[in-house]
This record gives sequence, structure tokens and C-alpha cells, in this order.
Amino acid sequence: MAMTNEELRTDTAQLAVRLRQVRIEQGRNHDPEPRPKVVDIPLSKAVVDRLQPFKVIAVKYAAVLAAGQITRIDVSKLAKYEEAAKLLHYSTGFWCGIHALGADSFLQIIKRVNEAIDSGTTDELDINGLMRKVHFSIGLMTKDSALSHEINDYEKKNGRGSAVMAEEDIDTAIAEVLPEINKYEEDDMYE
Repeated sequence: MAMTNEELRTDTAQLAVRLRQVRIEQGRNHDPEPRPKVVDIPLSKAVVDRLQPFKVIAVKYAAVLAAGQITRIDVSKLAKYEEAAKLLHYSTGFWCGIHALGADSFLQIIKRVNEAIDSGTTDELDINGLMRKVHFSIGLMTKDSALSHEINDYEKKNGRGSAVMAEEDIDTAIAEVLPEINKYEEDDMYE
């Protein structure tokens, strides 16, 4: 039976109270602080550009699923995309974070399928459901027109062309911000 809106609100409020209580029991702040936004738009744009091959992988994976097949993907070869998504979660741009959600979602699908293959439980996988989830993930990684608005807003404030980073500066910028992000990840006190 479906829940009414009022039942959903009540259930959500009860869950929020329980989560706060668990956080307090763990010695953490009852409400997580907002995730710090330390990756600026030029670096975010560069990282989104680096995620484009991952989107192609997702499209090809969707085609494999559409054919009714499943295949194992070596997740270790996708580490650079996982790092890119991690960076984008800390972006000052909202739509950059949406790209990160799409990449994370697709990575979780791959890991779930790999686990099913490894454990011999592939018959329990809902291929159509997985295909829909991959499609949704691709959609999240395809918010390019919305991203262009963030880039335009940034360039209005900082000058035309200011959202473009030189390729040779990208890795340096990532190396500078990654330790700060890793510290935030270790603190585990953010959303």
C-alpha cells in the first residue's frame, strides 16, 4: 500500500531524528555541515571535460545491457573517473556536482554487477532496471547546457575566457586541492 504525503512527512521526520541521534552517539555534530565548496568553476569545467570518456563508457555499457548481456568491468581502470567525481562533489558549481552524482551512480552500478558476477548471482539482477539506472546516470552527466550557465556567470564576474584552464595547469590544480578534499573526507562531518 502506498503511503500518503502526510505519512511520508512523518516517516521522514522520524528518520531525521534517528539519524541525528546516531550522529550524536558517534560523537559527531547532530547535523552535518554543508560540504565545503573548494573546487572553482575553471577546475570543475576541466574535470567535467575529463569525465566525457566515462560517459561514453556508460553509453556502451547501456548498449550491452540492452542486448540482455552483462559484463565485468575492471573498476581499477576507472579510478581516474572516481577521483574526478570526488572533486566535483566539492565544486562551487551546482551542475558540476550533478555530473559527480551521475558518475558515482554509474560506478555503483558497475560494482553491483561485478559483485553479482563474482558471487554467481547474476540471475537476480534486473537488467531492465539496471539499464534505466544507467540511462539516468548518463542523463546526470549530460547537463551541459546548465553547466554552460554556470560558466557564463563565472565569466561575467571574472572576465571572458576566465573559466578555461590551460591543460598543463589542471593536474597541478588538482594536486593542490585534493589534500584538502581528502581531509574533509576523513573528517566525515559533512553532508
